[in-house]
Amino acid sequence: MKKYFIIAIAALAASAACTKVETIDNTPDVPVTFQAANYTGQTKATNVSVFNDFKEFKCRAFLHAEGVDLLGASDSYAVNGTSYQEFFGSTGETISPYNSSNEKITNPTASTDNVHHWAPSHEYYWPKSEHSFVNFVGWYGTDGTNAIDPTIAYEYDGTAEKWTATMTWNYSNATAGAAGANILYADMAWRYQTNPTAAYGLNGLSSGYNKGVPMLFHHALAQINVKAYAVAATAETGEPANTALTAGSSNTVTDGNATWTIKLTSVKITPVITSGTLTLTNADKGSNGTKVWSGDWAIADGASAGDLPSTAITEVPVNQVAKPDAATTDGDVIAKTCVIPQTIGTSVALTFNLDITTAYTSPAVSHHEIIPVTVLLNTDCGTTSWAMNTKYTYFLKINPSQKLVRFDPVLQEEWIPIEGTEQTI
Repeated sequence: MKKYFIIAIAALAASAACTKVETIDNTPDVPVTFQAANYTGQTKATNVSVFNDFKEFKCRAFLHAEGVDLLGASDSYAVNGTSYQEFFGSTGETISPYNSSNEKITNPTASTDNVHHWAPSHEYYWPKSEHSFVNFVGWYGTDGTNAIDPTIAYEYDGTAEKWTATMTWNYSNATAGAAGANILYADMAWRYQTNPTAAYGLNGLSSGYNKGVPMLFHHALAQINVKAYAVAATAETGEPANTALTAGSSNTVTDGNATWTIKLTSVKITPVITSGTLTLTNADKGSNGTKVWSGDWAIADGASAGDLPSTAITEVPVNQVAKPDAATTDGDVIAKTCVIPQTIGTSVALTFNLDITTAYTSPAVSHHEIIPVTVLLNTDCGTTSWAMNTKYTYFLKINPSQKLVRFDPVLQEEWIPIEGTEQTI
């Protein structure tokens, strides 16, 4: 299921703006601020708070200024194919959430209701001319330990006669999916001069935010999650099903007759590609608004592969007796982990050892088994690929007692008499 994350960029409108180039504007410069408003133009019923993924994001901005980067006369200003200006500087700015007192919020959460705006570390101001405009690129990236940034090329396409942007992410990790690894990018915002006229609604945050330039964030990686739960045996031909399972004590499940301790060990998905390159492109839409990026991941032949997770899970108890909620951590065997989008070949498998101990109270006996299990994601689960911005949750249903033990006594036939030879003693 695809997830979308939304941030909006806003600038407070000046009380009096330049309407002609020759008009002298004595109003104060207007600072560019970033508003945490939701993007409304989506088909999803609800939007998701960005705080589930990041607390700050990075942004680069490109200024096309009248008379320098925009040439022409009257209202027929054309972009100059030889120049633009770095609005935030070539390395971009870190954008953080602030409250109404302009104090940085260091640990915002999805339920935070005091985020007033998002802003860089110091104020930037919108250009004065009504013809000048700024283009924005937003992103967030981490390999789980360190921040990772894309290479952004901004250049003029002489054939198409428009400015274009290319975002390139070279991602490589020794593990298939390091804990916390995440990459997100926002739709590029083209030709913004001030606040848009339409307001954007809010979801999960307090109302009353200013209008803003919307930035719609997407996950660049895929997310994998494996969950497990115990289920009772179904009816066998000619005999009833087991009594429904209930949760026991000390990570066990029981049907009232037997108690099972179920553990999964050495859980992994392998082989999983660990390195690749994401290349995204965007081109000037010629008018104010946002535009999606096009492109995909490329994986080199012979790219390195590893196990997900990188180290074998020593022991995971299976004590859920109902299907876990995919949105929670209940029943997690492999926690939500981001991986490079990739094709799932016929050899990619989820493997583990199913460790089951069956205990009875009367008489006090127990039986212990360790069973190796292999699940092929392609042929058994129908997963042919992991795609960008998509979450895959796999559920393992563990039936601790497939069949009840029954006996079927019968004599092959009556006694067969055999007469021996007579012996004299």
